[in-house]
Amino acid sequence: MPVLSLTGLILVVSVALLLPTTGLVLVTGRRRRRRHAEPRPAATVVGVAAGLALAGCALALLLGAPLARAALAAAVVGGSLLVWWPVGRSWAVRGIAAWSMSVLASVSFLVYTATWTLTAEISPASVVASGVLWLVEAFVVLIGLGHLWEFVDVLTRRQWPASVDPRHVAPGTARPFVSLHVPTHDEPPDMVIATLRQLLRQRYDAYEILVIDNNTTDPALWRPVEEFCAAHDRITFLHVENLEGFKSGALNLALRHTDPRADLIGIIDADYLVEPDFLADCAPMFADPGLSFLQTPQDYRDWDVSAYFRRLYYSYSYFFDVSQASRNERNGAIFGGTMGLIRRAALEGQGGWDEWCITEDAELSLRLLRAGGRGVHIDRSYGRGVMPLTFEALKRQRFRWCFGGIQILRMHWRSLLPGRSTARNQLTLAQRWAYLVGGLQWFGDVASVIFTGFLLLGAADAVLGTGTVVRRLSDLLVLCTVVLVLLGLSRAVVLARRSSGARWRDALGAFGLWVALGWVVASASVRGLFAREGVFLRTPKQRGDLSTEYALRANLTELLIGTVALAVGAVAIAQGTTSAVAVGVLLALQGVGFLLAPYNSIAALRSHLPEDLARRRRRGLASWETAWWGGAVAVGAAMAAVIVVTVWPTSLPERPSVPSALEAARVPDDQSLPHTETTEPHDPDPTDDPASTPDDGGTGDDVVPASDGGTTGPTDTPTPSDEPTPTPSPTATDGPGNSTTPTTQPAQAPEPTRASQPTPSNRPTDPQDSRDTPSAKPTAPPGKGA
Repeated sequence: MPVLSLTGLILVVSVALLLPTTGLVLVTGRRRRRRHAEPRPAATVVGVAAGLALAGCALALLLGAPLARAALAAAVVGGSLLVWWPVGRSWAVRGIAAWSMSVLASVSFLVYTATWTLTAEISPASVVASGVLWLVEAFVVLIGLGHLWEFVDVLTRRQWPASVDPRHVAPGTARPFVSLHVPTHDEPPDMVIATLRQLLRQRYDAYEILVIDNNTTDPALWRPVEEFCAAHDRITFLHVENLEGFKSGALNLALRHTDPRADLIGIIDADYLVEPDFLADCAPMFADPGLSFLQTPQDYRDWDVSAYFRRLYYSYSYFFDVSQASRNERNGAIFGGTMGLIRRAALEGQGGWDEWCITEDAELSLRLLRAGGRGVHIDRSYGRGVMPLTFEALKRQRFRWCFGGIQILRMHWRSLLPGRSTARNQLTLAQRWAYLVGGLQWFGDVASVIFTGFLLLGAADAVLGTGTVVRRLSDLLVLCTVVLVLLGLSRAVVLARRSSGARWRDALGAFGLWVALGWVVASASVRGLFAREGVFLRTPKQRGDLSTEYALRANLTELLIGTVALAVGAVAIAQGTTSAVAVGVLLALQGVGFLLAPYNSIAALRSHLPEDLARRRRRGLASWETAWWGGAVAVGAAMAAVIVVTVWPTSLPERPSVPSALEAARVPDDQSLPHTETTEPHDPDPTDDPASTPDDGGTGDDVVPASDGGTTGPTDTPTPSDEPTPTPSPTATDGPGNSTTPTTQPAQAPEPTRASQPTPSNRPTDPQDSRDTPSAKPTAPPGKGA
C-alpha cells in the first residue's frame, strides 16, 4: 500500500472518525429544554480526545503510515477536539467531537486539493480552472459549517439559558400600549376582515389596530375593509395610492399615524389568525429595558391537506425550530416581521424602516443589534397564516427573501467582518458570524449550479476523452467526497425531523423542496449582486387549469437542466470506470434536484385544498418564465464561462506526465505527483403566476430587480430563511468594521383616506369599552433562508 502524505493521512483519518462521531449525534441527539445543566468534568473531554487520537493512530498505521507520521496525525486529531472545547462548552462531548472532526476533515480536504493545484504540472489555464473549483469548494465548506453549527448546537446543547417562556412573566408586570400594524395590498377583503376580527379578540386592553392599505386601486377590495374598520373604534383604516417604498413605505406611514401612547409596534400579516393571548403573554416582556424586539414563530394553517403541503410546512419550520433557536442563544435572532413586536423608541431611534430593502424586518434587526440592542426569539407559536398555494408562488417568495438577503449583505457586509466592537458597531463575533453566514448561504445554490457545470465538463471528458485536467481523482478522494456529501444530507434530514417531529418521508421531502428551489435562489443571488434596488412587478395574469402542462411550462428551465444532467450522467456511468461513474452519479443527483421543481409544482397543483383556498390558487396562476429570465441568463452565463475557460485549453498540448483529473481512466493510487515534501516520495493523496395573496403577507406583488434603480409598488413580508439580507443604498462607511446606516426619510405620501381615525372624541378612554367578546420551510435549511 502506498504511503500517504501527512495531509492526505489526516484527511482519511478525520473522515473515518467523522462517521461514528456524527452518527452518534444523528442517533441520540435531541433538543433539551433545560435552562441550566451541571458543568461537564474536564477529564471527560480529555479522555474523549485521547480516545480519538488513539483510534486515529491505529487507523493511520493500518493505512501503512510510518509510526512518526501516524503519531503526528493522531496528535492533530486529538488536539482539534481540545482546541474547540472552549467554544463548545455548552455541548455534549459527542457534539464537540462531531464538530471538530467535521472542521478538520473539511480543512484537510481544502489543503490537499490546493496543494495538488499548486504543485501539479498542468497548464496555466488548468490551474485557473482548478482554482475556480477550489474557491467554490471553499465557499461551500464555509456555509456548510454554518449549517453544521446549528445541527450540533440544537441536538447536543446541554442548556438553553436564553430560552424564555412568555407565559411565565411575573404577575403584575407592566402592560405597555401596543399599536398593531396590518399592511395590505390587493388582498381578498374576507381574508383581511377575518384577520381583524381575530385581532379584536386579544385578551389585552391597551392596544390599537392600524390597517394600511397601500396601492390597491380596486375599490371592491378595500372598501369592504374600510366599512368594517369604521364600525370598530379600536381600528384605524388608512388607504393610500401611489405610495413608494414597498412595504416599508406603508409601515413608515403607519408609524406617523400611531397613537402617541404606543410603546410597542406589532406587525401582523393580512392572512394571520392571531391567538387571543399573543399580546397578554408577549408585551409584558418589554419590561426589560434592554429588549429591542421579540419574534415568535411564523406558523401556518391548512398544511396537513396533502404530502406537498406537509413537506412545505416542515421546510418552513426549520428556520424557527433550528436557526432561530440556535441564534437566540447568542443574541443573533432575526426580526421576521409578522408575529413580532418591536420597541417603538428603538425603531424610531434607527430612523424607521429602511425603504430600500425588501426584507426590511431582518435588516432592521441587524441595525438594532449593531446599536447594542437585544432581540429574543420565543419558541411558542401565537398565530397562523396561509402558505403559498402553488410552487410558483413559493418560488416568487423565495426570490424575494434571497434578493433581500443579498441587499443586506451589500449594505452591511463591513459590519459583519470579524473585528472589535465599537460604539457604532456593537456586534459580537457570534452575532457577526450568524448574520454573515446567514446572508452568504443564499450563494450556496450559485455554487451548486457552477458545480453542475464542472460535472458536465467531467462527464464530457469521460465520454469524449478531451484530456481536461481540473482535479486529480483517486478512489480514496472520491470516497471522502461522497462521505462528506452524504453526511451533509443526512444531517439536514435528521435535523428537520428531530426539530419539528416530521416523519422521515416528510423530512426528506422538505429537503427536496430546498433543492428544488435552487435555480430560482441562484438567479436571485446573481441579480441581487448587480441590481441596485428591487421592484414588485406584477406578472400578467393568465387563465389556466391545474394541469401538468402548466407545471412543466412554469418550471421549464429546471426541467431542461435536469433532463440534460440526467442524460449526460447516465452516459458517463455507462463508461464503467471509477471516476466516470463517480462523476455520472453526482451529475445524476444534481439532475434529480432540478427535476424536483416541476415535480413539486405538479404536487402542489394536485393537492386538495379547502374551497376558498382552491379559488385563490386558481386565481393566482400566472406565467413564471418571463419574470426571472434575466437571473436565469446570468447564472447560465456564469456556468458556461466556467466550462469555456476550462475546455478551451484542451486545444493546447497537454504535458504527457499529467494524468487527466476527470478522464475516463482512474488515476492509480500509487501514481505520484510533484509535492513540496522532499524527504519521502509523495504518494498522491488518495483522499484527495403572481404569488397567491396569502403568500405575500400584505402585498401581492412580485419582486424583481429594477433595471433603472427606481422603486415602485408595495412589498410583502418575508419570512426569515435562513437569514435575509438587502441591497446597498448610498451609505457612508466608517471603516472595515462599521457602516453607518442611512436614515431613510419616506417619500411624502398622498393624504390617506381614513376611516375611524381615532380622535379625542371617538377614541375610547377606557379600552374595555371597545373590546369585542372573544371568540401553522423548508426545506432548504431554510425556512431559508439564512
